[in-house]
Amino acid sequence: MTHSSLVRAGVGLTAALAATLALAAPTHASAPLATAVPAAPITPAAVKAPPRNDGLKEPIYWVHGIRREKNPSFPCSAWAPAINRYRALGAKGPQHTVAFYAKDRGCNTRIGSFTSDKSPGIRELGRRLAWDIYNRYTKRGVSVDAVGHSMGGLIIRAAITGVQKKTGGFPPRLYVEDVVTLSAPHTGAGWARLCTGSQCADMRPGSAFLRWLSSNPQSTQGTDWTLIGTGDDDTVNWKSAVSFAKTTGWMSAGHKVVFYSGQKLEHNTVYKATAGHYHSRYWNFYQGTWKQQAKGASPIVVARNANYFWRLW
Repeated sequence: MTHSSLVRAGVGLTAALAATLALAAPTHASAPLATAVPAAPITPAAVKAPPRNDGLKEPIYWVHGIRREKNPSFPCSAWAPAINRYRALGAKGPQHTVAFYAKDRGCNTRIGSFTSDKSPGIRELGRRLAWDIYNRYTKRGVSVDAVGHSMGGLIIRAAITGVQKKTGGFPPRLYVEDVVTLSAPHTGAGWARLCTGSQCADMRPGSAFLRWLSSNPQSTQGTDWTLIGTGDDDTVNWKSAVSFAKTTGWMSAGHKVVFYSGQKLEHNTVYKATAGHYHSRYWNFYQGTWKQQAKGASPIVVARNANYFWRLW
């Protein structure tokens, strides 16, 4: 099935296929689950990499972005519309809502309890995320998917980059099959020049962090990337969100989707848009040209389709 037919359908599956996918158990994103990740546990011998395939049985990590207030806090209940939509469309695995600020609330997977957006940098947050994925799943031969909004997309990218580059302190391997980023500043954001601290510094155009990131971040089993941006986003320009220009931080994602302006898909609403039809255009590595969608699916349904298909969608 082609991406075009999936997006026009609005749910990415035919009714017959959707009927065969059982809904996930009615767990809640706010349920307590995890504690902070140990820095570097002893790693056992590698287990065989799981096969890559289509489906939504894998656990999914949901990673939020920067919070720039005095006592930064993200309500992980904000992920609920997206998670519920995923479940309605067949997601079966555990849903990990990630916390890293001390006052993040309602999250079920904590990788840190930092009291400011000024520290640590994104690489360290990525390292902690990598260890959480490794300890829960990779060392048992289980792959995961991930969704990141804003800086959250860079945290996921840093996790995979560190493992791929064998950077000190990162786990020996990761199995991350599909990643979707929503309005992530892959090539930086101009506003980051106006704020202080490590996280802002990392997101400045041309930063050392962006130079460190892999241009083709692949986990040990291979990773299919989908980058989503919107024309209405005044925080992260769509060109940065989909890594449009070959500048510092550019990455060779397999799929890119841009939603046109005038549709109220702003930076803090794009990850909550779960239904309806939108004017968009998309690019797939196996087609090589941008294609238009007059009545395409919502950003979250597009993300769901991207997490479902491991390569061709």
